[in-house]
Amino acid sequence: MTLGADATLTSTGSGNVSFGSTVDGGFNLTINTAGVTAFNGAVGSITPLTSVTTDAPGSTDINGGSVTTTGAQSYGDAVSLSADGALTSTGSGNVSFGSTADGGFNLTVNTAGVTAFNGAVGSITPLISVTTDAPGSTDINGGSVTTTGAQTYGDAVTLGADTTLTSTGSGNVSFGSTVDGGFNLTVNTAGVTAFGGAVGSTTPLTSVTTDAPGSTDINGGSVTTTGAQSYGDAATLGADTTLTSTGSGNVSFGSTVD
Repeated sequence: MTLGADATLTSTGSGNVSFGSTVDGGFNLTINTAGVTAFNGAVGSITPLTSVTTDAPGSTDINGGSVTTTGAQSYGDAVSLSADGALTSTGSGNVSFGSTADGGFNLTVNTAGVTAFNGAVGSITPLISVTTDAPGSTDINGGSVTTTGAQTYGDAVTLGADTTLTSTGSGNVSFGSTVDGGFNLTVNTAGVTAFGGAVGSTTPLTSVTTDAPGSTDINGGSVTTTGAQSYGDAATLGADTTLTSTGSGNVSFGSTVD
C-alpha cells in the first residue's frame, strides 16, 4: 500500500484494520478503531511516512519488523509485538506509547525526540529487550518495564512515576546518560545495573534500590536522592563518586564496594 495523501482509516464498529504487506508514502497515517490495527509488513521502509497515529481504543500489533517515519509515532492503544520491532523517526519525532506494550520480542526505538512509555511495558508478556538510542530522551511514566533480557537506555531518562525495571533473565540494565525525576527507581536483575551518567543531578530521585543478585556499576559521578539509596548487590565505581541524600535518607551497601 502506498499513501498518496494524508489518510485516516476509521472503523466505527470496532472492525480490525489490517495491512498484509508494506505501507509507504510521505504522508500522515491515522487509524481509528476499537478493534485491532495490524501492521504485518514493514512500514515506511522504502518511503518513510510522515507520521503514524492510532487512537486509544483497541490495540496495535506490530508484526512487520519496522515502522519508519520522518515525524511522530503515537500509539494510543495497547501495543503487541509479534516480531522484533524497530521504530524510527528520522526527523526527531516523538515516539509515544499511550498504553501497555507487550510481546516476547526485541523493541528498539531510534529518535532524537522523546520516547514516552506511558503504560506498563512487558507486564503481561515480557519483551526480550528494550533499546533506545543516544539522541533524544526517554520518559518512563507507566510504572514498570519487564524484559527477559537487557534494557539499554542510550539517552537521558526521566521518571514520571515510581518505576521498577526488571530483567527476569539476568539481562543488563544500562543507562547511557542521566536519570532524573522525583520518584522511586528500583532495578531488579542478576545482571549488571550500569549508571553511565549522573543520577538525580537535575531533579533528585526519591530513592534508588537495586536487588541482591548481580552488580551495580556507578560510572556517572553522582547519585542524588531525597530519600534512601539501597544497593543490594556488589557495587563498582567507574569514576569518582558522590552519593547524596538531601532528605537524610539511609545510604546502604548490601555487598562489596570496589
